[in-house]
Amino acid sequence: MSPKIDSLELAHLHFIPKPHKPDTSLRPIVAAIHAPATEISKFLNDLLAPIFLRVARQTTFINSIDLVRALEKYAANGHLKPTTLFITFDVENLYTMIPRQGALEVLLQFLERNLHNNKIRTLRIDDIMRMARLVLDTNIFCLRK
Repeated sequence: MSPKIDSLELAHLHFIPKPHKPDTSLRPIVAAIHAPATEISKFLNDLLAPIFLRVARQTTFINSIDLVRALEKYAANGHLKPTTLFITFDVENLYTMIPRQGALEVLLQFLERNLHNNKIRTLRIDDIMRMARLVLDTNIFCLRK
């Protein structure tokens, strides 16, 4: 999990248009493929995603096919009625709305509730939390070269 020192670089920010939005707003993208904490971030994702998906399986859709299958099951169980309403919503600025400390507290609670013996493999909750803090603390980017 050691980064290759000669290929490290700060993440950089760029924007892509959102043509489906009024006034063609822009979506900020932070490209962090060679950022110092990218490997730790990937490691944490690979470690935590299976646990999250197991816990949240009933309310999480992986893709549109998964959603269609869930709706078919919902209908087969007699829950889909002519009066059923479907709602969509758009969350703006989600990333900037999540307080760092709050996110860490939620992660800690999630781990405490869902890990047997407070470990994943040989990693203790404290180890996982230290890695998560490191990723969040080094989450920086440059706007201009």
